[in-house]
Parts: sequence; structure tokens; C-alpha cells
Amino acid sequence: MAHQLFKPFSFLMYFLALIAFFFLGLIYAGITEAGKGQMLAGGAIVFGYGVIGAFIGLCLALVLAYNLKRHFIIKINVLLALIIATSFAYFTIKYQKRQKEKEQQKMEQQKTKRPTAPVENKTAKTIAMVAKNNSAIKPKSHMGLGMFTPNFHENKTLYFYGNLTQGKSVQEHTPIDSITFKQLEYGGFDIATAPPWLVPDHLKLDYDMLYFKVQSISHDFIEVTVNTTNNQTGFVDRYAGKLMYWPEFLLGINSVEFPNPEIHNIFTRPFEEAGTINTPYSFMRPLKIKDEWMYVALLDYNFNMKGHGWIRWKKDGKMLIIYSLLS
Repeated sequence: MAHQLFKPFSFLMYFLALIAFFFLGLIYAGITEAGKGQMLAGGAIVFGYGVIGAFIGLCLALVLAYNLKRHFIIKINVLLALIIATSFAYFTIKYQKRQKEKEQQKMEQQKTKRPTAPVENKTAKTIAMVAKNNSAIKPKSHMGLGMFTPNFHENKTLYFYGNLTQGKSVQEHTPIDSITFKQLEYGGFDIATAPPWLVPDHLKLDYDMLYFKVQSISHDFIEVTVNTTNNQTGFVDRYAGKLMYWPEFLLGINSVEFPNPEIHNIFTRPFEEAGTINTPYSFMRPLKIKDEWMYVALLDYNFNMKGHGWIRWKKDGKMLIIYSLLS
């Protein structure tokens, strides 16, 4: 029945099979959590399952068109159309549900006021995430040692500890609070529960960013700022995430700039007696750090290279620059 391969009802079956099996591939990826733990690649992996499903559907349709009679192919077309309609309705309902949840979260955030003292965990939607979590941070009086980011890809809970007993391990201390993380359906993470006083230095989990400023470090614990509005601190397990001292952290960001460019200079060498550079620029990208000096690339608004130079990024325990994690 090779002549049926090029009949209109067969072409219709090819088209319907592509769409129907693409949807089935997406549904299968969701059921098996194919994108789980893959961060930004999760969406591409799920889409890949849809493409593979569409290819399988097309191959199956070609085989059926070659072997089946016309009335069987028409029945298959009806079945494929039902699968497409059902799949479309399924994804539409899921999308509407997510939108409704987002609206509810916004309403909760607007209604909820942040307490000034620690209380029991509530959902992350009602905590202080609505505070200032911009990627650009101005220098503060006490710059700390660097930044700590929890490993929420492997540990779904980050515990906070209060007063410590020196010489005792993490296992010998009782947590006073915690953050719990949840895996999103198509990859990435979000906060499930957290203390209502939580205001970290940076919180942007759609970019896998959660940073706490480090104030002190010991063998088993790191003291971090858990509320940037009142400088409240807490202790976390040193090995529950990654500690980045300022040089390492700043070399991984997008750009830096001076809060008051008119009172700062860019030098040809890393000392203040060196000559200055007057090349017009918009941003500076860190390339190298040596003690209190930073070698930077000078960029325009389109991030085109305009030159290089040395800047003093800290002095007397205070940070002289502001930095941006993102563009």
C-alpha cells in the first residue's frame, strides 16, 4: 500500500502525529522529572524529549500509512486529534494554575509585614524577599570577609545556628531555624520555607543566586549576615555551601564601578603615585586582584573594550566600589 503514503489523509496523520507525540514527550519528561537538578538546562532537556517524541510519532505514522487501509488511518487521525486537544487542555490548565499561584504570592507579599524578631518558619512567599535584592550593592561600613552561598542543589535544607559552644561540632548544636528549597518542575530551584526575618545580600534563584555576607569563620561554622536591614547574623555549617573571599567573588561578577567616580582615579600601575588614566568608560570588569588593588577592563555601555587600568577597590576595611552580579 505504498501509494497511501502520499494521500492527503496520510499527510494529515503525519502532521497530527508530530504534534501529538511532541506533547506526549513533554508529558513523559514531566512525569519522569527529566529536567530535575539540571538548572538552566532543564528546559532544554524537556524540550528535547518533545522533539524525540515527535520523531518517534512521525516514524510510527509512516509505518501505519504504509500498512493500514484508509478507514483505519482516518480513525487514527481522530485519536491523534483527541490526544492533541487533551494535551493542549492539560498544559493550559497547568499554565493557568501557575499564574494563579503567582498572583496569590504577590498578594501575600503585599499583605505580609516582616517581623523584627525570629519566629517560626513560614512559606518563602511571605518572607522578606520583597526587600532590596538588587544585583548592584553599595559599599557598607563593614565589608566582611566575602560571600557564602549554600549548596541547595544537593542539600535541600540550610540550617541556622545561634550561640555556639566552642570546640563542639555542628552535629552537637541544635539549629534555631532553616531555609528549605524545592525543585521546580522544569529545572531550577525556589525557596519553600524560610524565616520571616531573612534578608540576604543577594537573592535571585532564577539565576541560582543566593549569597550571604561572611562576617567570621571557624573550623566548623561560618557567621553570615542573615538580615541586611538590621545586620542580624547567624551561623551556618561551613561545609553546607561555598565560601568565596572577596577576590574570588569579585572576579566572578559582571562589572564594578565607583559610587562617586569624580573622586576616584584609575591608575596605570597599582599605587597612588602612578599616572592616571582618563579614557572615557561606563563600566569596569575585574580581571585581576592584588591586595587592595584591582586590574580592570574599561568598557562602554555596549561592553566594548576601551582600555585597562588599576583601581583601589578597598581601603581601611571599607569597600570603595559597587558591584553588579548581572548586566
